Amino acid sequence: MRWLFHVVRNEELVWSSDNRYAPPSLAREGFLHASYKESVHASAALYFKNTEPSSLRVLAIDPRRLDVVVDVATTPRGPMPHIHGSVPRDAVRELDSASLAVHPDAVTGTRLAFVAFDGMTLLDLVGPLDALSRIALMGFDPTTTCEVVALTRTSDEQPREPSRVWSAFGAMLTAARYRPTLDEFDVLIVPGGPGTIALENDKGALAWLASFPENRILASVCTGSLLLGAAGRLRGKRATTHLTKINELARFGATGVPQRIVDEGQLVTAGGVTSGIDLGLHLVKRLAGDDAFAKIAWQMQVLDTLQT
Repeated sequence: MRWLFHVVRNEELVWSSDNRYAPPSLAREGFLHASYKESVHASAALYFKNTEPSSLRVLAIDPRRLDVVVDVATTPRGPMPHIHGSVPRDAVRELDSASLAVHPDAVTGTRLAFVAFDGMTLLDLVGPLDALSRIALMGFDPTTTCEVVALTRTSDEQPREPSRVWSAFGAMLTAARYRPTLDEFDVLIVPGGPGTIALENDKGALAWLASFPENRILASVCTGSLLLGAAGRLRGKRATTHLTKINELARFGATGVPQRIVDEGQLVTAGGVTSGIDLGLHLVKRLAGDDAFAKIAWQMQVLDTLQT
């Protein structure tokens, strides 16, 4: 995954009332022109001839935070990303020429949160966590971080940390933080399990889930998608869940699709319990690329070869 760069005149960088950037060219052409780092200067020379560099600004756009379609066009200057929609402000870093020179090309440092709660299915949490944690552990991006955060804690527990979240069969899971501020994460993953039934009516839990920024990657395993629906995040989307519950997605304005993984861009849902590993590997490919996907899948013995 690579940063996207967009050149704009200083006076044309205007944010809408909902904190999005939509230049006139978006309405005119249907997309916003972007470049990869090596082509920024060539793009500026093409589109802003005879313009003083001091009157231009470069926007570095984080693709993890884009809730619109991006496709890559083949041009004489090389591959050029086209962003088909307005850009959320929290996806943008404003750069000058000096900061552009030292800005990275690759997107790194992804922060993933895995939601834990009483009554969850443990494999729904551990499956994607195992796959995604290997991005750092296997050296693809050592700055990627994974954190298990608590949605619930035992009722008799004092409001202190760490929080006891789940226990069964003589084992116990604790989390260092209980309902931290979610805008510090790039990706949020919600498992399923019997505990989702009560949580669908827990206004505090749903408000916390709903606070995750809508332009970032939100994912679920099994009946975790029903929690996302109860939090208002499935309306108008395609989604999946455990096959015995798939018709319930309609309650939340979603179209149920009986597939292993349903990727709607910033919303990714996975089917039954064992699909958690598939979800993790799917997100590995999105975040870290085909090579990381193939090698992590092989290391986990999901693939017999390094073929993607």
